[in-house]
Amino acid sequence: MIDLPGITLRSVQDGDLPQVVNLDRLAFAPLSSNEAVEREWYGNTLDLPGRKLFLSVDDRTALAVGCYSQVDLGLYLEGELFPAMGISGVAVAPHYRGRRIAQLMMEHALEEARSQQLPLVMLYPFHHGFYRRLGWAWVGRSYQYRVAAQHLPLYAERTGVIPYNPSQDRQSLESVYQDAAVQHNGWLHRRDWQWHYRLKPTNGREIYGYAEAGVWLGYVVLQFTQLDPSSKLLAAVVQEWVALQPSAYRGLLGFLASLRSQVSTIVWNTDQADPFPHLLKEQRCDPALPAAPFEFGFTHHLGAIGGGFMWRLVDLAAAFHTRPIQLQPPFVLTLQVTDPVFETRSLTVTFADGQMHLTPQPTSTVVRISIEHLTELFCGFRRSRDLLWTGEIALEGNQTLLANLDAAWQTPPPFCWDFF
Repeated sequence: MIDLPGITLRSVQDGDLPQVVNLDRLAFAPLSSNEAVEREWYGNTLDLPGRKLFLSVDDRTALAVGCYSQVDLGLYLEGELFPAMGISGVAVAPHYRGRRIAQLMMEHALEEARSQQLPLVMLYPFHHGFYRRLGWAWVGRSYQYRVAAQHLPLYAERTGVIPYNPSQDRQSLESVYQDAAVQHNGWLHRRDWQWHYRLKPTNGREIYGYAEAGVWLGYVVLQFTQLDPSSKLLAAVVQEWVALQPSAYRGLLGFLASLRSQVSTIVWNTDQADPFPHLLKEQRCDPALPAAPFEFGFTHHLGAIGGGFMWRLVDLAAAFHTRPIQLQPPFVLTLQVTDPVFETRSLTVTFADGQMHLTPQPTSTVVRISIEHLTELFCGFRRSRDLLWTGEIALEGNQTLLANLDAAWQTPPPFCWDFF
């Protein structure tokens, strides 16, 4: 870890709240007051559930110049629950930026994760490039469509949609999410504090469920808003949707289509495998919205791709032990992994019987790869043969083994509804 003389990195203390609030305001909400940030983000306490806060302090002045939070997470990959660390609230005082304070804090987080033998860490970056230099990989691609409500299919199953009643339906809603989360890569295993944040009353937020014979099979979280302040047209932003059955999926889409008399635009957030764009009557952005250029011949603007979150493998032994692989004939190869924070590591891995096993004896086939690209392969975001094509990895030995590696790690790339 880098050493910055004169800077001490420590856990927050009770009296640090005013300094933490001021750093967060300057970094994330400079138009707000300290009082508003303290009230809305901290509730007048630094003892937040699921979080550990750390402070970078200038020894000369005893003033805080940076802070960040470690978040206790669990996330799913190939049906397995991975313990993980989330990183959030990385803030540096304006007059200390460019002095490697953020790098110091991020390397501290990685050391902490490794000491806890955590397979991976996760964050939402302010700049992908900054975190990529420290070994994080962009793996969280999301898709957003802003379409006219009248262009959605008016499925008959919409009659199964009911309003969410917090006093009666919370357990049903949480059960639907949990059943879906295990089947989706990247979804979080939510604790009570995460559900509290997700379901707390907010102006314009509404929740609707889909039920059959009294059993919940899906739900949608909506935020009503105006996308264009100069217009009075109303939009419904889908903040989260979950469907356990095709009927629930059709019911939720049909319900959104039925809002066409009140809502002009539906903003549908989703993953890349969702068939949503194929179901529209018209594949274009809502014509009521301001036009956006799309200069590739005669074509209509339909959606946008979001850069999203980043993952980083930390404890490789724990990660490889936890992750299942696709069944195929056994094979062995050696991974030489370069890491900008930790030492270069060589791991010989046997892929057999749906699992990965580390073995001490190196093989003649060696893949030289960065921790960033290894993370991309590990979660199904990219393929090793593509990385070899672009020169992002190097190979010595049997090139055909890359096809085996891609087949073993084949899985839908991760997606996540939660921000932290």
